[in-house]
Amino acid sequence: MGRTMALAVRIVRAFLHDRRSLALVVVVPLVVMALIGYLVGDDKEPLQVGVVTPQINPGGGSAPALRFAQALEAEPALEVVKVADEAAGRRQVDDGRIDALVITAAGSPGPASQLPPVTVVVPGEDVQVEGPIVQAAARAVAAAQGQQVPLGGVPGLTIERVDLPSGQRPSTISFAAPAMVTTFAFLFTFMLTSVAFLRERSSGTLDRLLASPITKWEILAGYLGGFLPFAAIQAALVLGYAIVILDATVAGSLWLVVVVLVLLVIGVVNLGIALSFFARNELQVVQFIPLVLLPQVFLGGLFWPVQTLWEPLTWLSILFPVTHAVRALRHVMLGGAGIEEIATDLWALLGFAVAMVLLGVLVLRRQRA
Repeated sequence: MGRTMALAVRIVRAFLHDRRSLALVVVVPLVVMALIGYLVGDDKEPLQVGVVTPQINPGGGSAPALRFAQALEAEPALEVVKVADEAAGRRQVDDGRIDALVITAAGSPGPASQLPPVTVVVPGEDVQVEGPIVQAAARAVAAAQGQQVPLGGVPGLTIERVDLPSGQRPSTISFAAPAMVTTFAFLFTFMLTSVAFLRERSSGTLDRLLASPITKWEILAGYLGGFLPFAAIQAALVLGYAIVILDATVAGSLWLVVVVLVLLVIGVVNLGIALSFFARNELQVVQFIPLVLLPQVFLGGLFWPVQTLWEPLTWLSILFPVTHAVRALRHVMLGGAGIEEIATDLWALLGFAVAMVLLGVLVLRRQRA
């Protein structure tokens, strides 16, 4: 028992003297729980939904449509904005100025309980945006008709997915594939690079390189060239498994998917190199993973729409590479987008890659030759 206690005390003292590990032990759970607590709460920003104002016809036929509009406005997850006409609303959905468009057909004379057909136009690439809007519209239709929402769907409610080539709802795995590919490519690349580079430092190889005539730019480029093929192979395996085995949809060009992943991997390789300088052992590298990856998973639009986040968190998510990689892959894999439609996200990923290269050089300069 005495020897066991002595060993346990030694481990505790080692942690207490390692301030970096102690800080990660305290900070990581607090950051993760704070994000989860905010995201699962009800105080997020509402989604903007455009509504074409129903026409008022004689005979009271428009009364159900007005009741539907009132019920939709009462939904706490939605912010209803008036749209002049259907064409203008569709343009706003295409431009991303609103998250969806609800169209109520002009009422006709008839029973007050008769609701004209309702069409919900959504950008079908993002199921996190589509789901709450469709559910809210279904509840509003049921409320306008004075009934509960049936389990099998609401008659008279049509969902139109404007960004999908087929217009139909893809499989669940197709919706999840962009997020899965991005997350696992980021995770595997970061683990591979940071652990391998830490071993280079621990073995003294980096110190010998810094003492040689080779420049810091050449060192970083050499490590990038050595790590990148293996990181690219991991990303290709994840993508190939999702497409071939899981039958994920790729409506657009496959080479655009590859370009997005390559830009992401280049940035993550340099991020792993830079952060490995702040770790003294492999345990600290592992502790960096949730601190680096989980905020991007929570705030990058993988599970919750970015537009529903608190404004400072929305701006923070714009800085994350995962946000742009997931959005670009969704546009290409689900919406069949070309390079023009994802150009903004490609520039963002390229900027992240360049910033991480500069960070790596800056950190290298702080090392003693």
